[in-house]
Amino acid sequence: MNKIMILSEDDKKIIKKLQGDIPISQTPYRDIADALGIPTGLLLERIASFQAHGLLKRLGAVIRHQNAGFTANAMVVWRVPLQDICRVGALFAAQTFVSHCYRRDSFPDFPYTVYTMIHAKSKEECISHTETLSQLAGISDYKALFSLKEFKKSSMEYF
Repeated sequence: MNKIMILSEDDKKIIKKLQGDIPISQTPYRDIADALGIPTGLLLERIASFQAHGLLKRLGAVIRHQNAGFTANAMVVWRVPLQDICRVGALFAAQTFVSHCYRRDSFPDFPYTVYTMIHAKSKEECISHTETLSQLAGISDYKALFSLKEFKKSSMEYF
């Protein structure tokens, strides 16, 4: 069970800085620490503490794929037998054209258990990548759900 953690004003400043865009840099944590006026080691210690107390689940990149030249995007849902999910998930996640790969519970009217997000320069390229995944994994029961619109992406804001 997680212990209760009392946040100091400095902790709140760190969280506020982390909740926005992280610098695109070779040294993003050093850049954040410098902006906060604290040593990089202290920043990393506080982040580890936030994780240990369950306050921070993950840090992740938000890709604005259309700005990167990817105009076709498909969430491909796969019906993968339970005993094959780890094998298939690892295989899919290893492909450079797969940006997300995760397991979801299935439902009687939607029996898909593995979800992959594929970004490409054309719909045809997405389809080709999907066919490659199907052949690699030996899974033929899937649906490609193509994005029609890119919605605004933003981080949670707490402070």
